[in-house]
Amino acid sequence: MKFWQKTYLLVLIVFLIVFDLGAYGLLKKSYQLNEKMDISRGFNEYEGFENALSYILNVYTQSTGGADYGSVIGGFAANYYKKGIQAEVYNGNQLIFSNAYQFDGKREELQGDSRKSTYRNIQGQLWIFVGGKMDFQEFRLVISRNSDYLQANYQTLLHYFITLSVVISVLLSVVLILLLFQLTSPIRRLNKGVKDIAAGAYHKRVKVTGNDEIGELAQNFNKMVDAVSTNIATIQTANEEKQTFINNLTHEIKTPITAIKGYSEFLTHANYDEDDRRMAIGYILEHANRLDLLSKKMMELLYLKNGDICMERVDVNDLFTYVVTMVQHQLEVKQITVDTECLADHIAGDKTLLQTLFINLVENSVKASHPGGKITLKSSYRERDVIVEVLDCGKGIPEKDIAQLTEAFYVVDKSRTRELGGIGLGLSICSQIAELHHARIQITSKENEFTKVSIDFTTP
Repeated sequence: MKFWQKTYLLVLIVFLIVFDLGAYGLLKKSYQLNEKMDISRGFNEYEGFENALSYILNVYTQSTGGADYGSVIGGFAANYYKKGIQAEVYNGNQLIFSNAYQFDGKREELQGDSRKSTYRNIQGQLWIFVGGKMDFQEFRLVISRNSDYLQANYQTLLHYFITLSVVISVLLSVVLILLLFQLTSPIRRLNKGVKDIAAGAYHKRVKVTGNDEIGELAQNFNKMVDAVSTNIATIQTANEEKQTFINNLTHEIKTPITAIKGYSEFLTHANYDEDDRRMAIGYILEHANRLDLLSKKMMELLYLKNGDICMERVDVNDLFTYVVTMVQHQLEVKQITVDTECLADHIAGDKTLLQTLFINLVENSVKASHPGGKITLKSSYRERDVIVEVLDCGKGIPEKDIAQLTEAFYVVDKSRTRELGGIGLGLSICSQIAELHHARIQITSKENEFTKVSIDFTTP
């Protein structure tokens, strides 16, 4: 059973109990007041009857000696009988006149000298009896009258209260339902919000109306959802960064491993002299050291993504020489030459990260170049900035794809990229490294003609 249904039933039951108890008490009090007024009326009727009859009997006795009291009393009582008042007159314990109902039983109204009243149910009707000693010899008088109107009034009031209870209960039910629906609407909204958020809609919030307890609950619920959403976003960001780290590291170790594998096969199968052996071992050692440095720098990329890197002076000519050496095997396979032009002799940055940046760019140029092609590495000044460019005369990039090149895993020609062993992370890594150096990457290209990647290093 829902909260509003419980509240509805509880309020309705409490109201009916209180109303019915109040109505019952009111009916009893009303009946007692009416009964008290009826007894007072009976005493007044008795007093008038007794005074008049006592006077008549005294006069009659003085004038006649008192022979036939019954006929005198009967003549006097006839007038009251027309008004619904019946009488009984006793001389001691002997009944000398009666035009009332006769019945057996204890007669409280005949006991003692003071006036007494009592109610009796006679033939299904309520009668009042008032009796007492008359002011004439030892005579006693009892008058009786129908008081059934007391029961009729009681039943009328009872039916009225029952009808009123039913009408008020119906009206109260309607008002309670409307009122409870209005009062519990924030709870229903809160419940719906909980269901939506439980289903994964963390962007939704509960509408807050009013400053009561439910409004405070909605505010606190929204704060809780904000905190949960923030924690979830933090966890998702951490997971994405970890995944990016794994993907980037996988991409970056591919080149050194390929080189190590190639030179290892050379040492295993080729005919070589001592100089070739030393050269091959030197390259293997160089790429092994690069793997070691790369793993450390990738960790730095992960944990220093929003921080600063240690900036140092990096010689551009040495940087170009190192990059060409690292991709020498790939250049020889496609018989590609590399021209370098160093108009700007140095840039500020992290040496290892810059090596990774330009190795990625040159590898992309090698993949895009035709056999026997040429790649140009150039550095120059533009006012206070240093511009480093990587230019190839390969197949180029469609204009519609240039804006998405730095997105992770985006590749222009998926079939060609699979053939060349790429997974679309190179330029994403380059973009991250450039961002850490507060540099901007700009790519211009024309299909089947050229591709130029310019990196603008701002001098502090």
